[in-house]
Amino acid sequence: MKILHVGYSDTKGGAAIAMMRLHVAMLDSNIDSHVLVTEKLSSIKNVYGPQNSFEILLSEIKKIVVRQKKYFFKSKNYNTHSLNIFNSNIVDKINKINPDIVNLHWINNEMVSIKQISKIKKPIVWTINDMWPICGSEHYSYSKRFMEGYFKNNREKNESGIDLNRWTWMRKKKHWNNKFSTIVCISEWLKNQTLKSNLFKDCKVTTINCPIDNRQWKKIDKHQSREILDLPKNKKILLFVSNNGTKDERKGFEYVDGALNELIKKKDNLLLLIIGKSDLDLKKKYDFKVIDKIFNGNPIELRLFYSACDILLAPSKLEAFGQVALEASSCGTPTIAFNDTGFKDIIEHNKNGYLVKYGNQEDFTFGLNHILDNLENEEMEIKNNCIRVSNKFSNDKIVNNYIKIYKEIFKV
Repeated sequence: MKILHVGYSDTKGGAAIAMMRLHVAMLDSNIDSHVLVTEKLSSIKNVYGPQNSFEILLSEIKKIVVRQKKYFFKSKNYNTHSLNIFNSNIVDKINKINPDIVNLHWINNEMVSIKQISKIKKPIVWTINDMWPICGSEHYSYSKRFMEGYFKNNREKNESGIDLNRWTWMRKKKHWNNKFSTIVCISEWLKNQTLKSNLFKDCKVTTINCPIDNRQWKKIDKHQSREILDLPKNKKILLFVSNNGTKDERKGFEYVDGALNELIKKKDNLLLLIIGKSDLDLKKKYDFKVIDKIFNGNPIELRLFYSACDILLAPSKLEAFGQVALEASSCGTPTIAFNDTGFKDIIEHNKNGYLVKYGNQEDFTFGLNHILDNLENEEMEIKNNCIRVSNKFSNDKIVNNYIKIYKEIFKV
């Protein structure tokens, strides 16, 4: 059985990292796995990218063109919006590779048009990594339009100009009817959203979490990792990760800020470590350090940071899975996150982290204080629970779940 994974990149972004981890896990299990991408930066086996510089240039031009939508579409939803309007040669490449099953992943940045997806002749499994497939052009949305349908009378009041969300949703509705054999969601939260959606409510939808290779992702001695990273050994270090910076509204940094403003009145040994950009003036508030770098799931460097820190703070308001929590857990570091998100698949309340009542600042502050107060007394128990939980996401278990789906399709 020949499997072809299709996604925009083989290195950049959480969805690309998850896809490649799955591909490598399948290769390790002697599965005939292949990957087709528009942006190829790795040298991993069986990964196919652009064949010439013209393809690369054309891809960049398409991205530039669609970004001009800001001039005729305004929205206070600052999450990514994708139109997928331009055709590409991806479908021709799929046909040439001739797989038994096509497994789509994150296919935006104009990798393939909405209409073209309907032209794929092979059975399609779609592993969805955010809300874009079930929405209009939004990758995450607080609106209920994805459930009700995108109509003229239920447009968000904070939008103006051409209703690109409605236009994109209508194209999906037209071209995707009964096209997909199975929709795979990377968390129960995303599965619930998908089953509520107007587009996929009648599809076969299942949950398979993202895998992690426990041979690579292991804890490093805390004192050793802090020494390598030149971090203080006498502080409780709290980690916040956001590639798009502390102003990324979806990542919920305001809850971290609110909690620390309270806790510094009682505790003077806290250090906030931010991986990503810091767009706020925090110097007058509390001790912090910024690592302005994108790691793209690099286990060599990230293991050091996760192992050096005491708690991962992840108050995302919308999160499909929360790969950072899985990585941190594998390194023995607990996570604090909101209950009604994809993090719930990873965090066992008061075992390898704390699940906060959704959107509740008081409970977030309480949870952080609670773990800090009990960290020293229960450090080994927390570390052991973290690693035990991460074993649920081992390569073998996740690959076997995919194989079951592929074989069911093959039988039909």
